[in-house]
Amino acid sequence: MKNLKVAFIALIAFGAIVSMNSCNKTDDSVSETETSKTTIADYSNIINSFALEAEDELISSEESVLKSASLASCWTVTIDKNADGAFYPRVWTVDYLDGTCTLYSGYTKKGKIHVSLTDFWKNEGSLRTVTFEDYYFNDNKLEGVKTILNTGLNERGNLTFTKKVSDASLTYPDGTSISWECEKFSEMTAGGSTFLFADDVYSVTGKVTGVNLDKANYTLTITSPLIYKNGCFYPVSGIITIDTVGGDIQTIDYGTGACDNLATQTVGGVTTEIEL
Repeated sequence: MKNLKVAFIALIAFGAIVSMNSCNKTDDSVSETETSKTTIADYSNIINSFALEAEDELISSEESVLKSASLASCWTVTIDKNADGAFYPRVWTVDYLDGTCTLYSGYTKKGKIHVSLTDFWKNEGSLRTVTFEDYYFNDNKLEGVKTILNTGLNERGNLTFTKKVSDASLTYPDGTSISWECEKFSEMTAGGSTFLFADDVYSVTGKVTGVNLDKANYTLTITSPLIYKNGCFYPVSGIITIDTVGGDIQTIDYGTGACDNLATQTVGGVTTEIEL
């Protein structure tokens, strides 16, 4: 994960968070039952919606230990300074201005992201809280609260984080929406010793519960860790299992490391390649 500073330049990376992933609703990417509105693409959006890293890619020229970033012309960053002059806690807002910001990837964003950070992101106990104000990604409205807690180094000496999302929903232009809560656990398996974000790699586990477009309860479990490489919009490998009340159990396998938008879906013992 990344950071902020006193004089900023910022970036949208990952793409994000998340991630969190053509966030457009795509009904033709997978086969589904005649009555089902919810597709694999919708569930994939859940995994990636909060992996949108614009709020993380903030840098100050005064602190070289923070992650590097590049400037986008269609958004601004506003920082609330502390009255006592202390750097932390920090509160800032990423504003995609009144129109729509088109990224180099072709994805679009509009609205505001509000972020607070209690301490330098690499320090154990540092807590980041992210909220959204009239925020849209590819015309889909994203709502919810994301927190990221630095839980220190594990036995391998890698940084670890607990990420929680509450009251989350993704509402499509037609008014349909999918909602969820989740808790995920991330291990920074590469890039922790450098000041660049481009070499960061994360291994993520966890579980999601919510209500899908068909108003059915579901549980989405990461059964094999999702591997995220910065610069790749989707996980490059890993498996998730989706158990929906009244429906078949489905799995999505993101592959063996390629940075692409392809995965395989298995339902009822039948496996097909899908485009996310």
